[in-house]
Amino acid sequence: MITFNRAGKRFGTLDAVKDFSLEIQDREILGLLGPNGAGKTTLMLMMGTVYRPTSGAISVDGLDVVRHQNDVRKLIGIAFQDPRVDGILGAFDVLNWHLKMTTGLNKEERTERVEQVLRAVDLWDARKKRTWLMSGGMRKKVEDCKVLAQRPKIAVFDEPTAFLDVPSRLLMWKMIRELREEGSTVIVATNMMDEAERLSDRVAIVNLGKLVATDSPERLKGTTKGGEVLELIVGDGQAFPRELLAQFSEVRDVTQIENKVTVYRQRALEGGHLGRCLSQLHRSKTRIAYQVETLPPASSSRWPGGTSQHYSARPGS
Repeated sequence: MITFNRAGKRFGTLDAVKDFSLEIQDREILGLLGPNGAGKTTLMLMMGTVYRPTSGAISVDGLDVVRHQNDVRKLIGIAFQDPRVDGILGAFDVLNWHLKMTTGLNKEERTERVEQVLRAVDLWDARKKRTWLMSGGMRKKVEDCKVLAQRPKIAVFDEPTAFLDVPSRLLMWKMIRELREEGSTVIVATNMMDEAERLSDRVAIVNLGKLVATDSPERLKGTTKGGEVLELIVGDGQAFPRELLAQFSEVRDVTQIENKVTVYRQRALEGGHLGRCLSQLHRSKTRIAYQVETLPPASSSRWPGGTSQHYSARPGS
C-alpha cells in the first residue's frame, strides 16, 4: 500500500502540493488525473524519493520515503513524462542498462526481457538506432518500456501516451494492464480523461496541488448532473425556501444537506433571473454565501471540476 498523509511540497512561495492525503491499494491501477501544473508529477517524484516532502508523510509498502529512501527506490519504477534516455545509445542499450541498474537479472535474462518489450511495441528493428535520431513517439515508447521491462512492484507512468498515435496508445494501455495482472501496483498520471477512464480502477482528481475527488470512473461521472451548479451556504438552522426556485424551468433539482443547498441547472440561469432569485432570498432574510460552479454534462467523457466563479452575499446587500 502507498499512503500520502497530508503531504505537501513547497518551492519557494509556491505550494505545488498541499495537504494531500490518499491511499493506493496493492495491485490497483490508480489514475492521477489533472491539468498541466496540477501537481501530479510532484506527487510522484516525492513518492519516488526524488523530492523531499515539505510537510506530511508518504510511505511505500510501510517504508517512509524520507527515512528509507534506498529501500523505497528498489520497489519503484518511473517512466517520466519527458523521456530521459542517453541520446547516443540505441533502444536496446538503454533498456539493457536500465535493467542492469534496477534488477538482479543476468545478461541472458535481460536480453530476453528487452527483446520481448521492443518487439511488442514494434521497435525491435530500430533497436540499434540512436535515440536522439528517433521521433518523439519512438523515444516515448522507449521511456515507457523501461518500466514495462523492469516489472517493478510499483510502476509509475507520467503521461504514458503523450506523442503516441492511436494504435500505439491502445497498445500501451494493454501492456500497462498486463503489468498490473502480473502483480504490479500501477499509477498513471495523465491529463487525458479518456485515458484515466479506460485504464483506471480508481481515479484521483488533482487540481492546484489538492485532491479534489477520488472514486471509480463510473461513480465520478455519475456524480455530475451537467449544466451549472449553484451552491448556497445558508445560516445554521435556517430552512431554505425552495419555492423561490421552482418558478425557473432551468432548475432540475435542489438538494440540502445541513446548511449546504445545491441547485442543479440544465443551463445557466439568465442574469436577470438569477439576480431576482437572489434578491428574493435576501428579502426573505435568508443568510447565504453562494458559489456558481460550471460542471460538464455527465453524458460526455468529462469529469467533475470545471471552472468556477465565487461570490458572497449578506442579508440586505
